[in-house]
Amino acid sequence: MRAQDVINDLLQGRASVTPELEIKLSARDGASLQDKFRQAYFWIVNNAVISPYYDVQFGDPKKIPFSTESLDLPQTYSYSSYILLPLLTLMARKRALMIGAPGRGKTSIAILMGILSGYTKDELQRSVQHGHPQLTVSDLLGAPLPSDLVKAETAEDIKVSWRKWLTMRVKIVDEYNRIPTKTQSALLSLLAEGYAEMFDQSVSVGDSAWFLTANDDQGGGTFAVIEALKDRIDVVVRCTAFNSRYLETLISRIESGRAPEDFVPKDIVFSEAELHTAAAQIRALPMPADVRDRLGFFLGQLDFCRQASDHFEYKNKDTLHLGGKKLAAVCNEQCPLDKNVHLCTQTENGVSVRAFLTAINFAKAMAYFRGAAAVAVDDLRQILPWVLHEKLVPNKQSAFFDREERQRLLVDRVGWIRQMFDAAMTQFSAHEPVRAKVTALKNALDKGLEGVSVDAAQKLQRGIVQLIEELGKKSELGGAIYEDVVHLKAMYSRVQNYVNWLGR
Repeated sequence: MRAQDVINDLLQGRASVTPELEIKLSARDGASLQDKFRQAYFWIVNNAVISPYYDVQFGDPKKIPFSTESLDLPQTYSYSSYILLPLLTLMARKRALMIGAPGRGKTSIAILMGILSGYTKDELQRSVQHGHPQLTVSDLLGAPLPSDLVKAETAEDIKVSWRKWLTMRVKIVDEYNRIPTKTQSALLSLLAEGYAEMFDQSVSVGDSAWFLTANDDQGGGTFAVIEALKDRIDVVVRCTAFNSRYLETLISRIESGRAPEDFVPKDIVFSEAELHTAAAQIRALPMPADVRDRLGFFLGQLDFCRQASDHFEYKNKDTLHLGGKKLAAVCNEQCPLDKNVHLCTQTENGVSVRAFLTAINFAKAMAYFRGAAAVAVDDLRQILPWVLHEKLVPNKQSAFFDREERQRLLVDRVGWIRQMFDAAMTQFSAHEPVRAKVTALKNALDKGLEGVSVDAAQKLQRGIVQLIEELGKKSELGGAIYEDVVHLKAMYSRVQNYVNWLGR
């Protein structure tokens, strides 16, 4: 095969549609689930969804100056987040929020994911839950049969007719920010607890991928979305605008009278067993220690606030929020930290344990999709902006944003979060010797204290104190150092409790 033929085949993807609407499939490279997911992605990007915005890039790009900006040309694989993120959500069986103006194809993408999981287009369209101001809990979950209500003598005699969508592997909730608050609470129970309950009866929703849509993420719906429900969203998918250079494709769809969902190839449709296997393989993918440490270094320092409390353990933004204060009230000239260097100044809040878990899961899904043997730092860099999109609130009053060229970061959250991650990785290299010393002490303690003598325990304790004193003298108390010092104090306390126990 000529080189040009190989390139054309790669660009075309595995499946294509002829002018006569017949499906033509090329040979698949391998037969693993990872290959099948990649083929599904390329079929969608080449035949179903028009998205020329390849904004998930790996490797070092070639930079092309363009007026006052620069254009990054990827030198290895790149993907469209608009298509890749919903597919990763299906693979990992998580929850995605699709945001964008009306008519951007948010629901269509979700339906495509449902078709890939084995449902028909008709089944999915009937199962979509459309958010509107009159949507009740019964509309969402189901209702008891009227005859049972008349005949029943106890609640156990009432049989609830649950809605079919509750047990589907793909669940779609359209315009979730138009759902009344009470009904949102029922939706929250489904997402948080995994079951619905009514008249002492319950139904389990099982492992499934959720796709929720909203026209924007700034409170533009009919009802404000309760914070607990927002926190259950794992990743945000930002829908892209249509590029008019692809108008010919739209014309051909009108002339054929068929939508892409009507001709999804059967061999890129996944069975329930395949989705279950893929989710298990994603969870099993290793995350090397250096990648894990970089994730912790970045996320760990976002919640730090030096001015929040005089008590060392309470120097965090939760202390401020519980006290009814905004970060801007203390993040000013009274704080000695350089606002251009320390990341804590840029965010109004930190992230929850749930955000850590989601970041790990999606980083594994990204690496799995790429066919990598383990999670890499690049996987974190590409996925974190979408995981944290709804979870981090910028501190708009921070001196960091005073510069004119940084004002755009307040509009583009993906660019803002990626900028913070890149800054953290630069800082990580400088801080690595300190982390290595802390890790060495942690490894010694992780061997356990059973059978350790008082002298050996006190020697370990002196090493911890020595490192704390060294950090106090040589390092500024910022987010990264704070995390290490808190960790060192916890280790010291554990050894001290052991010494006290031996001397009882």
